[in-house]
Amino acid sequence: MKKVIGLVFVVALIATPAMAQKVTIDYAHDYDFDSIKTFQYVDTAESNVKGNQMMADRVTNMIKKELREGGLTEVQENPDIYVTYHFTTEERTSYQTTNFGYGGYGGGWYGWGGGMGSSSTQQINYTDGTLLIDAYDSTDKKMIWRGTGTVTVKAKPEKQIKQVENILTKIGAKWDKILHGQGK
Repeated sequence: MKKVIGLVFVVALIATPAMAQKVTIDYAHDYDFDSIKTFQYVDTAESNVKGNQMMADRVTNMIKKELREGGLTEVQENPDIYVTYHFTTEERTSYQTTNFGYGGYGGGWYGWGGGMGSSSTQQINYTDGTLLIDAYDSTDKKMIWRGTGTVTVKAKPEKQIKQVENILTKIGAKWDKILHGQGK
């Protein structure tokens, strides 16, 4: 019986939507990242979290903090780069099927004949959220860097904050490599 419960649990984990964060970056390979010393955060119409101003402020503050910890200085005018962010979401569905059977000849769970079995399928709806952080050259107004982090969005705000923190930590590590010449 313990084997069956364990197997059902493993199948459930495999069928559940992926919870891991996917983080990627893209950048202008010919841009001189060594010249970047200052940044200015700029709000855009997309810099909101579905009308949740508290979450939008938290995300903005976390991005600024990550940039400062990465060695940049925040300024209010004449920055080297402008930084902004926005979110996208996508509603997704996955299906989880659980099979259960017993009896039959041969003494096994799925023996020959005489046994019973059933299966049930459950529909699971979830939301994938993507945080996009963009950096623009202040002179040319051209995008020079983009970091993206995608995750299955948790329901509780405190868990969403933790998800954003984890994404920013991973994106920040990739930004540091580019900024300090290790990613070129």
